[in-house]
Amino acid sequence: MTEEPPRNPPPPDIDPEQLRQFQEFQRFQEFQRFQQTQGAGLPPSLPPGATPAAPPPSGQPPTTPPPAATPPRKPLWKILLHSKLVRRLVYLAVVLLLLSYFYDKYFGGDDPGGVAVDSGGDKGNIIAPQTPYGLQGTVALFYKHVMNDDAGRACLLFSEEDAKKAFATAFDAPNCDDAVHKLHGQVTREVEYRQIRFPSTMREVPTSGSVEVSSCALDVRGGPRLGKFVLSAQQNKTWVITGYEAEPADCVGP
Repeated sequence: MTEEPPRNPPPPDIDPEQLRQFQEFQRFQEFQRFQQTQGAGLPPSLPPGATPAAPPPSGQPPTTPPPAATPPRKPLWKILLHSKLVRRLVYLAVVLLLLSYFYDKYFGGDDPGGVAVDSGGDKGNIIAPQTPYGLQGTVALFYKHVMNDDAGRACLLFSEEDAKKAFATAFDAPNCDDAVHKLHGQVTREVEYRQIRFPSTMREVPTSGSVEVSSCALDVRGGPRLGKFVLSAQQNKTWVITGYEAEPADCVGP
């Protein structure tokens, strides 16, 4: 009986040098395949465990990730409100406005008779000019209030009720306010009426505590003469009307 050869003959002996060359050839082929893959634009290999992104639907461009959201910009008024310089300017403006208001109210040349009081009542506390004479004096200021039809400030220059009533009676009016309104209607030329002229004897501030100023001694033009005023100095060195006498409307001035 003939003996059959074995179906899987043992591999022949491999020379170690040939094995090394064969392994280097395999590595070279793998390197070539890697270069071909990079040249074809294929995505690089992902790290282990990573999931590749799904490709976009056919006919649509690839989507790009949205840009990072930028924080909203603060409104300009908030920026200015937090500015120390702006706050200081606002505080300074408020202080200046308050100072201007109180200065005009208490010391302004056009309104020296506008405030009348402290805790002691009218006498000795009315804010009035510091002289009875001249365009900056009490009498000229009273004429100016009549020209402006400002009865409240005009009548406030009277410190005595009797003097105020005497003034109203002299012009057939029920009260001081109505008398001022009535006299205002008789002013024909305001520019001249406010520029009344005093004689040379009424230039300096009086040294005595009480003086008389007759409208007949004044140069009054553009409106009615207002009679004779008795003025007295207060403790604050201002002059108020403490008495009044009627005078003829047609009296002749200097």
